[in-house]
Amino acid sequence: MKLTRLVAFAFVSFFCYGIVNWMMSASQLKLQTKPISTAHMWQGLLIALVLYLLGVVAVYLNRMLGFYVLGLVLVIYSLGLISALMSGYQSTTGMEIKLLLEVVGAVGLAVNFYTVVLLTRWRKTN
Repeated sequence: MKLTRLVAFAFVSFFCYGIVNWMMSASQLKLQTKPISTAHMWQGLLIALVLYLLGVVAVYLNRMLGFYVLGLVLVIYSLGLISALMSGYQSTTGMEIKLLLEVVGAVGLAVNFYTVVLLTRWRKTN
């Protein structure tokens, strides 16, 4: 049960990161000073998906190693969310878009934090 919840939160984390990544790369939203191409956005999402899947598979195959791999992936993408929040806050776009970015980013950070808490709790029991 806990492993299923852990994996579900990992995928919710990836989903939040994907939304923030799309918002930051969409040129219409003007959240970045330097435009990001769509190809780079998809490449970043594909790399994130592979890393999240690698962490989830590692949790299923070797629990101890998987805890550390998935935890590292969550920390890396939490730093990406924090960077996106700071860049979005400093952008010249409208407040509604900034608010949406801040909410999705904050939800993503909260999910990442809770997933890391689940990882540490479950690591102690195994």
